[in-house]
Amino acid sequence: MPKITILRSFKRYRENELNVKTSAIIRSLSENPHFPNPQPSLEEINQSRMAFVDALVASKTGRKQATLHKKDCRSVLEKQLELLGLYVNMNCLDNEVIAKSSGFEIKKKGKPVGILAKPSNLTVVNGPVKGTLIANIDRINRAKSYIYQITTAPITETSIWETHIISRKKIIFENLQSGTEYAIKVAAVGKEPILVYSDVVFSYVL
Repeated sequence: MPKITILRSFKRYRENELNVKTSAIIRSLSENPHFPNPQPSLEEINQSRMAFVDALVASKTGRKQATLHKKDCRSVLEKQLELLGLYVNMNCLDNEVIAKSSGFEIKKKGKPVGILAKPSNLTVVNGPVKGTLIANIDRINRAKSYIYQITTAPITETSIWETHIISRKKIIFENLQSGTEYAIKVAAVGKEPILVYSDVVFSYVL
């Protein structure tokens, strides 16, 4: 079962949004049986919230000292909410429903990548230098690297494939035999160990 992670940073909230979100958390945790002893207490959180709201109003005068005080009050409130989020994370029993009942946001679960798609549109052309081939494919999402394999044609059961592992989707094969036909294929490398190779493409080297 994936572990629940409570989002404990509140820097992404605008000033009024932080006040609204804090109030929602206080309401959600009040008499919530899953979180009987919030730390810091909800009273402490609410006191910091009110201090921040008062400082926010005072900062409208445009005075530098009032603005600095507002920032200090916000910092105190954010730190307390971060501690409260840690308490929720430790007491939610890794249960998504319970975690969400706290009013906090939770980190979205990543979707499993699975086996990467079969590479498509493999193209092979002669390079600018004699005895070279340039191979290229469409980019594959979440591919960590690419495995290109090349061998001389025709392909048989005893063909020996030369393997090249690169981080880019494009490769230049060098020192090839002019007038020889080569077979090339490619697979994308992801988290799964299973590789799905492209269709083989044949090309003569000039």
